[in-house]
Amino acid sequence: MYSNPVKSTLFPALLFLLTIPVFGHGARVIWRMQGDSIHVSASFDDGQPLGGAQVTVFSGAAPSVPYIVGMTDENGEFSFLPDEEESLNWDVQVRSAGHGDIVHISLTEDSAADNEQGRFTTLQIVLMSVCVVWGFIGTAFFFSVKREKYNAHT
Repeated sequence: MYSNPVKSTLFPALLFLLTIPVFGHGARVIWRMQGDSIHVSASFDDGQPLGGAQVTVFSGAAPSVPYIVGMTDENGEFSFLPDEEESLNWDVQVRSAGHGDIVHISLTEDSAADNEQGRFTTLQIVLMSVCVVWGFIGTAFFFSVKREKYNAHT
């Protein structure tokens, strides 16, 4: 039975369009050194501050035991003074109403490097998703075309 490739790709395309607003629900946590303390800024992907979020800091020496527990201010900001004798590696987890992120901090000489490496912007995520959907549509068109069998003996 022959199916219309436009109709067979319409549903996945509409389903993709309905998922686009979900991209704004992620959280982003960035950090920077401010004197001897570590300053953490938490926000949603759209830039709105993650105010009143629970912050849990873990030391590399005891990664399963919270070192500090606190909350971000209304601007999504939190600062703490790490004990460098305790550890040079820290994990900071920020959570609020099911949203959150964790950032791994290393206080070595390489800590001056950009701490946002490996992050994708919302625009990049949307563009990658569009490319994947376009690839699925192209594949659907390829396999939906009826081909005549080629007979070399005729």
